[in-house]
Amino acid sequence: MTSSRTDFAPTARPRLVAILATPPLATSGTRTRRRLERLAPLLGCEQVVIANLLRTPTADVIAISSVGAAQKDWVQSRQGILDAIHLADHVLLAWGTTEPTGTARNHHRDQVEWVLDAVARCSVPVWTVGGTPRHPSRWQRFTSRHLPGVAFDVALRGSLVASIPVRSPGQFSAL
Repeated sequence: MTSSRTDFAPTARPRLVAILATPPLATSGTRTRRRLERLAPLLGCEQVVIANLLRTPTADVIAISSVGAAQKDWVQSRQGILDAIHLADHVLLAWGTTEPTGTARNHHRDQVEWVLDAVARCSVPVWTVGGTPRHPSRWQRFTSRHLPGVAFDVALRGSLVASIPVRSPGQFSAL
């Protein structure tokens, strides 16, 4: 789910930039992309671009703990994130609510702080689902628990939180 440079060509189509954890290793990422494409029109966007905190593909947060041990890998991912953020009309924070362990945890936290600073400098609306950077694969479970009996798209719209990132990683406050 990494984006090629052609994804960043100028366009008049409103663009949602979703910041996820890593590209998928074992799947195509189609389910995640489809969830993001369902969300985009709720924000008035016609295009979805995905950026990742770490550009190395992984299967899950456990794998991030090992492949994310070197700080240089996180730093090398920043240019792609910046390219996407600078062209965003809306930004969705959706890297997941579980952090990696070991040294990767510190690098993850530093990367999250860096992303939050970069997003704040661009002055675009920032969104989360349910007030945390919940991954799209968890939206169905979240909405069914918090808005039982409500159609998914309606529940998703009701779960969007315009967020202002605060200094503690993973913590956000509603606007």
